[in-house]
This record gives sequence, structure tokens and C-alpha cells, in this order.
Amino acid sequence: MGGSQTNLSEINFPIKDLSRRKQQTTLTIIGLTVATAATIFLVLFGSNLGFEIGFITQGGKLTSGFYNIFSQFILIVSILNVVTGLIITSFLVQLTMSTRIRDIGVMKASGCLSRPVFAYFFTELSLMVLVSTTAGIIIGISLYYCSTIFLSIAGFSISQNLDITAILVVSLVTIVFSHIFGALPIKKASKAKPIEAMSPIYEEETNATVGHKVPSKLGFTFKMAYRNLLRRQSTTIHAIICFTAVLTLITVTITGGLIANNTTSTYVERAIGRNVVLVGHPKITERYVNLLSQFFEYTPNEQFNYNDSSFAISGQLVSDLGTIQGVTIVDPRLVLETSVRESLGVVLDPVEKTEAILIGSNRTDTALVVGVQPENIINDWLFFGEKLGVNETNVAMIGDTLAVNMFEDATNQRIKIFDYSESPYDIVGVCVDTLNNGKVVYMPLETMHKDTGQSGYNLVFVQIDSSNNPQVFDQIEKMVNDENLNAIELNLVLDKHINFLNSIWSLIMFLPLFTLVTAVVALFSYITLSISGQQHEFGIMRAVGAKQKTIIKIIFCQVTLIILVSGMLGIFAGSSITFELLIPDPVISQSTISSAYTLLIAIVGLLCVFSLYPAVKAANKTIIDAIS
Repeated sequence: MGGSQTNLSEINFPIKDLSRRKQQTTLTIIGLTVATAATIFLVLFGSNLGFEIGFITQGGKLTSGFYNIFSQFILIVSILNVVTGLIITSFLVQLTMSTRIRDIGVMKASGCLSRPVFAYFFTELSLMVLVSTTAGIIIGISLYYCSTIFLSIAGFSISQNLDITAILVVSLVTIVFSHIFGALPIKKASKAKPIEAMSPIYEEETNATVGHKVPSKLGFTFKMAYRNLLRRQSTTIHAIICFTAVLTLITVTITGGLIANNTTSTYVERAIGRNVVLVGHPKITERYVNLLSQFFEYTPNEQFNYNDSSFAISGQLVSDLGTIQGVTIVDPRLVLETSVRESLGVVLDPVEKTEAILIGSNRTDTALVVGVQPENIINDWLFFGEKLGVNETNVAMIGDTLAVNMFEDATNQRIKIFDYSESPYDIVGVCVDTLNNGKVVYMPLETMHKDTGQSGYNLVFVQIDSSNNPQVFDQIEKMVNDENLNAIELNLVLDKHINFLNSIWSLIMFLPLFTLVTAVVALFSYITLSISGQQHEFGIMRAVGAKQKTIIKIIFCQVTLIILVSGMLGIFAGSSITFELLIPDPVISQSTISSAYTLLIAIVGLLCVFSLYPAVKAANKTIIDAIS
């Protein structure tokens, strides 16, 4: 009974002490709660968003190439979310416990031993961390459910399944990191001499930087702010690291999201072509448009006979289309659908690097096979490897989904297309193509004629000059109607592709909103806790005649310096990650870059403005309250 009373009192004293320091305790718990809630939310949202995109791909939409771009983006952002959340949490607990160093010195001066002092303040730390983590889990899950409901109303479908393992891992890591970083200043101060722990020099670690000179031309306010940051070297460095991580994440999400959106839209436009008219029999043109539309709306396809003689297009019509003024390219094609087979390839053993090994397992699939004239192709795909050469035979270029699903290393393997062909075709490249969701094979038209025994074309693609689009299309339509053929502008289908990608990216861009909220809370917590450590100094300045405006300017300068340094580092790091890791062959337009960096500069400016509130609140305290 006596032991339980002792344990209870050991907890009651820290609770009362935390209650006595109501403002600092509340602010720390709110900051840790928001950081934990944001991390939980972003992990759940990011993982389920990734599963949703994966489900879309498995359901027949998107291609493997586009899925990989989305997945890589979400993975990198999710990792940065977790790292940033841990840095913010660690920073807040370390900053909070650093403000207790003088209290530790007082307790040691009154006769307390190091171990009980450490246990006492470690208990305070544990109480704040456990309360914040519990509240953060509840709020994070609640926010996740609310956001999925809101997004479902807006037309987006996100699973509400909770990843319990992810929640437990994030919570455990947060608790461990918080205790480690929070215990460091406690342990250090508990081992110090009482007079050292009670000294502001010890708390602020100023020994190494007291003698730094500040240029006199920068003004009194800047000099005071600069010196305060140098005197509080440890806190300043941790603050810069914290806000650099936050702004890196925001930069990757915003800049990377805008550039990735622009890039993927360009990939689609390069694959389909802008201002392209599809010419053919109404049945086969409808079939082709349906195969293009599989990218954004999956519909099952029935068996279709591409060899129907009524689909044939005469060479004379192809020539006549080329004579229309405003037509830039005429691209006749022969399109078939057949089964394809993976052929074994030979590569150098990646482990031993001394002998060759076979790769592949003779997998089969059904694909669209398109015979093209390499010199007249209207498409400008993003491709890996090489394009089809003008004088090449027995070669093929395959779509990204076919390459991922059916081959181990496509460009080092071959593909068997027609059972009656003499040998497999060398795969020279892989293209990111939306046609038939990337399950497509392109080969030279002459080779296709030779190996299939067929001749002619069943589809023609006509690229027209955008400046005379309506007039040229009318002439094409009139010419092909005389042949009982159909003409379809593919711009409408292309725009649907782009709108579909925009909807996915708009969903992903939902991620930085919560990161920004976390950044604001962390900034507010830092300023308030930092001011509380300097409140006595500001009170003395007020007592000797300094105005409230001067105190506000000093605090504002301190925060602005930290935010500007963190902003430069964070934007640089985030831009490097975006351009080097996120997207292959990124399309970077001046308008996209201008929009992204204007938004980032605005965010940095807003963070600086938010610092005015705690600065004004601190400056409005009476001199007696500030000094006491």
C-alpha cells in the first residue's frame, strides 16, 4: 500500500509541475499532437492513395509506366512525411526540456541527486509524449476518415481501411525518438554542477559564439537578433534543421506535383499526338478510340476481326490526304490483335559477372500489334532504348505495360508475335503508350506485311496544322466520306486523358496542406518557447527604455533569419530531389516553375508573418511580468 502511494506521489508531482507551467505544457502538447496527427494522417492517406492508384491500374486503367511514376512520387513524399514528423517532434521535445535546465539546477542546488532529478523530468517528458501521441493518433485517424468522406463527396474514391501496422510503427518510432531527444538535455543538465545548470550561458551554449562580431551597418535590431541566435546556437541549429525538413517536404510536394502533372500530361500528348485525325472504317475507328480510352475508363472489349476486308484503305486515299494544304504528316498503319510470347534472353550474371545466364520464362499475353512506317510516325513517345529505325527489319518496340508484366529485361530479350513467322523479333525499345493500356507492339510495316501475308492499311493518322484546324478537318472529312470512311479528331480523347491525370494529381496535392499546418504549429511553438527563454532579457531591455516595437522587431528578425535560411536550404534540397529522383525525363516549363516557386515564396512569407502574433503577445507583457 505504501509503495503504491509512493509511486502515485512520484507521478503527482510532475503532473502538478506541468500544470504550473500551463502555457509551455499546453503549447508543447499541442505541437506534438499536431505533428503526430499529421504524420499518422499522411501515412494513412499516402498508403491508401497508393493502393487506390494500384487498384485503378489493376482494374484496367493507367499503364504500368504511369503507375510507377505515381507510386514513386507517393513513396518519396511518404518517407519525407515520416522523417519530417520525427524531426518536428524531436525538435519540440528537446526545446521544451531545454527550458527546464535551470529548474534542474535549482533542484540539484537544494540537495537532489542526479538520478532522482533525471527520473523526475523524464517522467514529465513521458507524460507529455504519451498524451500527445494518444491524442495525435485519435485526431489523425479522425482527420483521415473526414478527408475520405469529403473526397468521396467531391468525386474521389479513397479506401477507409486503416493500416494498423503503420499506425503502430509511426506511434512507436515517435515515442522512442521523443524520449531520446527529450532526455538528452535532461541527462546533460542532471550531470552538471548546480551553478552551471542554473547559468543562462550553460542553457544557451554560448561559449563558442560570444565573441562573434556583427556588422554595425545592419542596425541595432538586426544585430540583437543575430547575436541572440548565435548565443542560442544549439536551439538555432535545431530550428533550422526542423524547418528545412518541413520546407523540403513542401517543395517536393508542390514543385514535384506541378512538374509531374505537367510531365505526365506531356507524356500522354506525345503518345497520342495533338491535332491528329483518325481515319478509317467507322467500326475500327470506334474500336481504336475505345482502346485509347481504356486509360481512363475501363470497358471490356469483345472479339474483333481486324482482317475484315471492308476496313482496307487504299494507297490512293493515303496519297490524296497528303496533298491537302495544312496536313503535315500522313501515317498509314496496319493494326491487328494477336497473342505474343516472351522469348528467352541472355545477359551477364549480375552477381558473378563472369558468365552469361538466361532470363525469361516464355510468358504469353494478348497485345495490339501495329505496323508503322518509321519515317512517318506522328507519335513522339517517351521511350527507353531506341526507336524503330527506317531501314530496320525484324525489330519491335513494345508498350510499357507489356514490358513490365511479361518481360524481365525487355531490351535484352525478344518477342514472338506471329506463330507463322520465322523467328522472334528483337526488342529495340519500350515506349510509354496509353493505347490498349500499354499492351501494344510496334513494328515496321514492311516486316508486318511480309510475315502476315497481308498488304495495305486499315487505319490512317493525319497530323494537321493547328492554325487551320477546322478548315483542314472539314476537307479531310469530306474526302474520306466519299470512301465511306470515318474521320475522328483525337483532341477530345487526349483532353480526357489529361483531365484524368489532373484529377489524380489534384488528389495527391492534398498532401502538403497538412504539412503546412504542421509547419505553422511548429513555428508557433518554437517562437513561444524561445521567447519564454528570452523573456527575462526582454524585460530588462524594456526596463532600461526599449520600446515594445523594438522587442517585436528583434523577435521578428530572429524568426525571419531562421525561416529564410531554412527556406533556401529546403527549397534547394526539395528541388534537387524533384529533378533527380521523382520523374524520368521531366518536362519543366517556365510557367510551371514560376507558379511553383511563387507559391513557395508566398509560404515562406506567410510563415514569417505568423511569427508576429507571439512576438506582439510577448512584447505586450508588463515589465514586471517579463522580469519575474
